[in-house]
Amino acid sequence: MKFKTLIVGLTILAFSSCQKTQQSNIKQNDIIFTDSLGNSLTKKDLIESTGQANYEITRDMKIDSKAQQLHQEARQLGQEAKYDLSIAKLNEAIKIQPNWAYPIYDLAYTYLLKGNFAKALEFYKKTDELEPKGFFTSKTAIYSLEGEQLGKFPKGLYLAYMQIEWADNTNKKIEIARAITKKVPTFAPAWKELSSLLDDKTERLEAIEKGLSSNPDTETEGILQINKALILASEGKKEEAKNIVGNLIFLPQTTTTNVELAKFVLKTISEQ
Repeated sequence: MKFKTLIVGLTILAFSSCQKTQQSNIKQNDIIFTDSLGNSLTKKDLIESTGQANYEITRDMKIDSKAQQLHQEARQLGQEAKYDLSIAKLNEAIKIQPNWAYPIYDLAYTYLLKGNFAKALEFYKKTDELEPKGFFTSKTAIYSLEGEQLGKFPKGLYLAYMQIEWADNTNKKIEIARAITKKVPTFAPAWKELSSLLDDKTERLEAIEKGLSSNPDTETEGILQINKALILASEGKKEEAKNIVGNLIFLPQTTTTNVELAKFVLKTISEQ
């Protein structure tokens, strides 16, 4: 679940969407930033910081306590690679609260880990039906798995791509992303990853342009556009940068996450 590389002012920050813990009552479309240790960051902290930060977009929904408990139990079983038991718990949670996308999303992810790509795609699509404005990486998953089904991408590409998230150091992440772009140069999500992981600004811009020219999914495209705007802003091209994120906010296909990030970035650029 990676959404990376936002440049705020002259400060370079890499953002990742974290696995959020759904609360019983949460404010709709609030953007929350945390550091690598899980500590909350204010927007002032963010602007003055460097390094990697995580973000999540919270949504307003009351969650049944039993469904929430089953979901957490399922996630724990999944971490222990007890996938079938995890699937059973997730299905129980979905029966209790069928309008809650999170267990459906995790069901898709669990089938992905089992190598059942058809089932994974089925439940990512169900997630997208419940959350048409985006939910974590569901749109990227659909883009990838449908591409695999159609023969546009090799089978197992999305699972291989997820190894970037699982890698424990930047060099390994870069190695995996480069290997994917070399083998499948039209796979936009891998270019998005390189655009955040590489140090050189020129290389990041090249990765952004290659990603944008590869017919990306809407989530990936939004992040690439935001990243491009912020690099332009860091070079003093603020009006061009503001136009990019401003237009992104009003496009109907822009995901909720990208709308909220674009608003934050537009405000940050304007205040610099």
